[in-house]
Amino acid sequence: MGDGMDESTRPKAARFAEAVTDGPRPGTPEPVPAEGNAMLRFTLVTGAWFVALFGLMRLPWVERVVLTPFAGVQQRVADQLTGAPSDLVYADASCSGGDPLALCAGAIFAFPAAWGARLRGAAVGFTLITAVNVVRLGNLSLVAEDKALLDLLHVYVWPAVLILVAAGFVYVWMGRQGFGAEGPGTAPGHGAAADGDVEVASFGGLTLGDASRRFLLLAAVLVAVYFATAPFFYESAFVDVVAGWIAVTGGAILAAAGTTAAVSGAVIRTAHGGFIVTQECIFTPLIPLYVAGALAMPMGWRRRTAMLVATPAVFFAVGVSRLLVLAVPAAVIGSYSVAIHAFSQTLVAVLLVTVAAVRTAGGGRRGVARSAAAVALGTLAAFAAAPVLGVVVHGAVGGVQSLAGHAGHAFADEQGAWAILPAFQVGLFTALWIAVAGGDRSWRRGLVGLGGVVVVQALVGLPVDELAHHYGFNPHVGLLRGWALALPAAAVWCLTRPAPFTVLAPAPPRALPQGG
Repeated sequence: MGDGMDESTRPKAARFAEAVTDGPRPGTPEPVPAEGNAMLRFTLVTGAWFVALFGLMRLPWVERVVLTPFAGVQQRVADQLTGAPSDLVYADASCSGGDPLALCAGAIFAFPAAWGARLRGAAVGFTLITAVNVVRLGNLSLVAEDKALLDLLHVYVWPAVLILVAAGFVYVWMGRQGFGAEGPGTAPGHGAAADGDVEVASFGGLTLGDASRRFLLLAAVLVAVYFATAPFFYESAFVDVVAGWIAVTGGAILAAAGTTAAVSGAVIRTAHGGFIVTQECIFTPLIPLYVAGALAMPMGWRRRTAMLVATPAVFFAVGVSRLLVLAVPAAVIGSYSVAIHAFSQTLVAVLLVTVAAVRTAGGGRRGVARSAAAVALGTLAAFAAAPVLGVVVHGAVGGVQSLAGHAGHAFADEQGAWAILPAFQVGLFTALWIAVAGGDRSWRRGLVGLGGVVVVQALVGLPVDELAHHYGFNPHVGLLRGWALALPAAAVWCLTRPAPFTVLAPAPPRALPQGG
C-alpha cells in the first residue's frame, strides 16, 4: 500500500473508506475485489440491522413493556418543560421515537468502526433523538386544540424532522470516525500535506475530553430523569419534612445574626416578608448536574463515593443558604422572592466564572484575583443594565407585537426568572469575558458579543410571549434558568475559542534561468 502497513493489519474503517471513494489513491494498486464490494456489504449489513431492529420494535411485548412506558416518560418530561395540559395528547408506542432510533442505531452498528465507537455513537444518537422527540411531544401538546395544525405537525412535519435528525447525526458520526492513512480518528486533511497542498495543523472548535463527554451524556440522561420524576418528589411527604428542617435551620441562623425570624412549618417570616420553602426549592435541576459531575470527573473511587454520599448535605446547605438572602437590606436585594428563587442560578454562575478565571489565569493568586474582579464587575453590569434592558429588549419585543396587532402578549413566570433574564445574561457575559479573555482579547469583540446576546434575547422573547398567550406555553422554570446560563457561556466560548490556522507547505525552489 505504500504506507508501511500490511493490508491485513490496516484498520477496517480506513480500508472501507478507500473502497468507496471514486478511485484508488495515486501510487496505490487497484483494490482487491473484496474491498471493491465494501459498499455493497455495508448496504446489506445496514439492511439486516434495520430489519432486525424494526422487527424487534414491532413485537407486542416490546411495544407494551418498553416503547409505551418510554413514550409516557417523554410525554411527562415534555409537560414539565412546556406546562402544556397533559390530557390533550396520549403518547403510545408509536410516539416513542422508536423508528428514527432504529434507523440511527442500525446504520451505526453496520459501520465498520470499533465497537466502542459504535456504542458511544449509538448512545449519543439515542440522547439526541430522544431530546428532539420530547420537543415534538411538547409542541403537539401546545397545539392539540387546533386539529388541523395538530394533524399537519403530527403526520407530516415532525416525522420528517426526526428522520432528518437521525440521518444527519449518522452522517456526521461517520465523518468523524476518520478515514486517513493512519486509520480511524484521522480525518481528511490531517497529517502531512500531499503534493504541495495546504497542511492543516490545527482546527478551531470545541475539543472535548473523555470526562467532558461523560459529563454531557450523564447530565442529559439525569436531567431527563429529573423532569420525569419531578411530580413524584413534589408530592412527597418526606420532601415536606425536609423543607421544614431547612426553614428551621435558616431561621436559627438569621436569628443568631440579629434578624428577627419566625418559623412555622416550612414558612419563615421576617421583617422583609414571608417565604415558603417548597418542594421545588429542594429538588432542583442542580442535583442531576452535581451527580453527573461526581460520576464523570476523573478521580479515585473514594472521593467519588464521598461526593455522591454528600449530595443530600450539599443541597440541604444550599437550601439553607438561600434563606440568608432575607438578611440583606431591601435597598440592595429588591424583590426577596425573586432573589431567593434565583439563588441557585446565581451560585452556578459564580462557580462558572470562578472556574473559568482560575483555569485561564493558571490558578494561584492571579486566578483568585481575576475571578473576584470578574464577579464584581459582572454584578455591576447586571444592575446597571437592568433598567436599560427593560426598555431595549422588552420595548423591542413589544414594538414588534404592536405592529402585528398583538400588543400585551407578555409572558411572566411566578418566580421572576424570565423578568431578570436579560440583566442576568448581560452580567454573566461580562463576568465570563473578563474571566476568560482578561486583557488579552479585543474589547471591541466583547462589545459585539454583548450586543449579540441582547439581540438573541429579543429574538427568543418574541416567540415565547406569543406561545404563552396563544397556546398556554409555560416553560419549566428550570428551563428558563438553564437558558439564562447557557447563552452567555456559549457566546463567550464562540468569541474566545482558538481560531483555525493553516501551515503552508514550503514551495519548491525555482530553477534559475541559464545564462548564455
